[in-house]
Amino acid sequence: MPDTVARALTEALPYVQRLAGRVVVVKYGGAAMKAADLSDAVLQDVVLLHAVGVKVVLCHGGGPEVSAMGRRLGIEPRFVDGLRITDDETMRVAQQVQIGGISRDVIGGISRHGGRAIGLSGHDCGGFLRATPRVHTDRETGAPVDLGRVGDVTSVDGAVITGLLDTGLIPVIAPVAVDGDQRSLNVNADSVATAVAQVLGATRLVFLTDVSGIRGADGKEAAQVHADTLENWIQDGVVAGGMIPKAEACLAALRAGVEAVTVADGRVPHALLVELLTDAGVGTQVLPAPEPPC
Repeated sequence: MPDTVARALTEALPYVQRLAGRVVVVKYGGAAMKAADLSDAVLQDVVLLHAVGVKVVLCHGGGPEVSAMGRRLGIEPRFVDGLRITDDETMRVAQQVQIGGISRDVIGGISRHGGRAIGLSGHDCGGFLRATPRVHTDRETGAPVDLGRVGDVTSVDGAVITGLLDTGLIPVIAPVAVDGDQRSLNVNADSVATAVAQVLGATRLVFLTDVSGIRGADGKEAAQVHADTLENWIQDGVVAGGMIPKAEACLAALRAGVEAVTVADGRVPHALLVELLTDAGVGTQVLPAPEPPC
């Protein structure tokens, strides 16, 4: 047993050395956020990474929780092409659940493990997370759809996040942005995580999901894939459905200079530590396309 522990720690050493002082952005959602034991393991991982010098930024989702609260209040959720139609009342529920509920719970969990965290949303610091209302066309009918208060991220004030990281805090970011009039907009958490990773020049971006990775042309989960191959998989229909937005987010982050992006299986306990500090990894790591030979 002592030998096993020692091997695990020595295996982690080069990864810790490589990541110390660097920024890692984590998209936290799915089973990793809903199951109490998995949720606690993720927050413990975040505190441990922070303790060894990794600058962790946590961006969380919360769509199912917003739907559940809406139903309890008599608001039945409505979706078009997977996008929530967000009227003023639904936006108010989303704010209450994501900012007043989930963010507070995450911060409390980090504190229980000895970390120090702070919550952020679009209204903070003069609108550090901004978006514009999304214009959407129904995929089946081609008709324009009014999604209400749904937005696409346009900017992130990286100086706000960097300042918090430099004081030893772990930023916890809710997927609520603001428009030019400081009105709330519901935004996709994957897009928030990608935009944050881009503006911070993050070394790693990890999406915790409910799948074991990205399936390749052979139908099996790929441990690694280069960006050019992933682009081909999207074009050829190998990557389809709900995995397309995540794959496109991976590619966008790599184009912005993120060194590697992982679609990780958040159903694995301590998935973050396994992915970032071991040889095994968990999920599919997406890497920049290799340089052509001279």
